[in-house]
Formats: sequence, C-alpha cells, structure tokens
Amino acid sequence: MELNWQPIVQWAQSNAQPLIFVSLSLAFFCLAYVAVQIGQQIFALYRKTFYTQVDKGLRDVVVMMEPSQVFTVTVLAVMVVGPLVYWLTNVVFSLMVVSALLIMPTVVLRVMKKRRSSMFVQQLPDALSAMSSALRSGLNLVKSVQQIVKNQPQPLSLEFAQVLVEYRVGTDLNESLDEMAKRIDRQEIILMNSAIKISRAVGGNLADTLETLSKTLREKSKVEGKINALTSMGQAQGVLATMFPVFIGYVFYKIEPAAMSMLFTSRLGLIWLGIMIVMATLAYIMIKKIVTVDI
Repeated sequence: MELNWQPIVQWAQSNAQPLIFVSLSLAFFCLAYVAVQIGQQIFALYRKTFYTQVDKGLRDVVVMMEPSQVFTVTVLAVMVVGPLVYWLTNVVFSLMVVSALLIMPTVVLRVMKKRRSSMFVQQLPDALSAMSSALRSGLNLVKSVQQIVKNQPQPLSLEFAQVLVEYRVGTDLNESLDEMAKRIDRQEIILMNSAIKISRAVGGNLADTLETLSKTLREKSKVEGKINALTSMGQAQGVLATMFPVFIGYVFYKIEPAAMSMLFTSRLGLIWLGIMIVMATLAYIMIKKIVTVDI
C-alpha cells in the first residue's frame, strides 16, 4: 500500500511561514532571556564590587555618604548622559562615556584619598614636633595626641581624633594607629607608628625620637619638592603624548567624518584603533615610570 504524501507536503508548504515565524520568535525570546540573566548577573557583580570599593574609599576620605547613594547617582547619570551622547555623536563615543561614568566614582575617591594623604604628610612634621614638646613638658602619649587634635588643622586632627575615639572605646592604641596607617597608606605613617610602638614596648626617649623623625620628614619633603619640580616637564609630556592624538583624531573626524568613521565601522579600522590605544597607554605608563622617583 503506497502512502499518499501529497496532503502532508501541501500542509507543510501552507504552514511553512507560520512555523518559521514561531521558531524564530521562540529563539529570540530564549536568547533575550539568556541575555537578561547574564546582564542581571553582571549588574549584580558590578554593584557588589562598586559597593566594596566605594565604601572603603568613603571611609578613607571620611565622607559621610552611603555607597548606595553614590551608586544611585552613578546609574542615573549613565541613564541620562549615555542616550544623550549617543544621540549627539555615535555608539562608540557613547560607550566610552558610559564606561568612564561607571568607573568615575572609584577614580575620584582615589584622587581624593591621594590628596588627603599628601596634606596629612605635609602636616605631620609640625605635629610630631608638637608631640615631642608635649612629651618633654610631662604629658603622656595620649595627652599629647589630644593636644594635636585640638591645635592641628584637618585632615591630621581628624585622623588623630579617630585614633582617640577608638582608644577610648577599648581598642589598643597600636591597633588604632595601624588602622590610621591603612587609611593614609604612606610610608611616613609607618615610620611614626614604628617609633611609637618600639618606645611603648622597650622604653626610650620618645620625645627625641619624634623630633628626629620630624626633621627627617621635613628634609624628605624638601627633596620630594625638588624632584617634582624637575620631573614636572616629563609628566606634562606624558599627558600630552596621551591626549594629543585624541584631540587630533577629533579634529580629523570633524574635517573628514566619512574617512574617520572607517576606524569605528570596519574591521581593519578597529584593529588599528586598538593598536593606537595600546601604544598610547604603554607610552604614558613608560613615561610615568621614568619620571617617578621614589625616595
């Protein structure tokens, strides 16, 4: 008995387009679901990392804000600025702006911490001299720290006030000083803490030690100032070598947008763009290492 395939073929031909449409729709929804799940996981990972880094940064610079507030402002800025930049320019530049906005809070907090640490180190020699004078007048270490909190400017007085607060609630003084060293993250604080710890452990004239350390830090600050003045031209050259090609590329894009758009739309253009970015980054890093002198 022969099977009649004609009705089946006719039915398949008549329903081919609906079946293809249904299959493509299912595939699209599956891909969309997978993309949403991956996006949620990436967003959750970014938020967790953001909270960790920003929370530490806010505590280091003593800014009374919650990481959630900074995260909300960052997300709103991305949602507003990203589409606006895409509408005014193109997708590549908008992605660059969005990426910069996402990492901007961490970068800003690092810059604030670096400036705050530099101010602390500049104020430290005077504070050590004042502590040495207080110790010679008969005060103990805690009382001399209290005098520093009263008479010295911020951020030094604020950091030592935090040390006193932790000491009064039961934390060992050495541990409080170590926490301050972590917040400031400079070698000068480690030297001061080592002098205080050794004096408390084995005895000795802490006043003379702090006075000697104060003179040493003043001389170190003078040498660093001379080195910074001598290497400032090299630092400016590093910044110029990195930013000047970007400026020239923008000028060429305004003059010949059709030719410059090949960098962002063609495979070869993207390859050359990546090579240029890597070479500019390496040039900046190498110049930075050359002009950076550790004392």
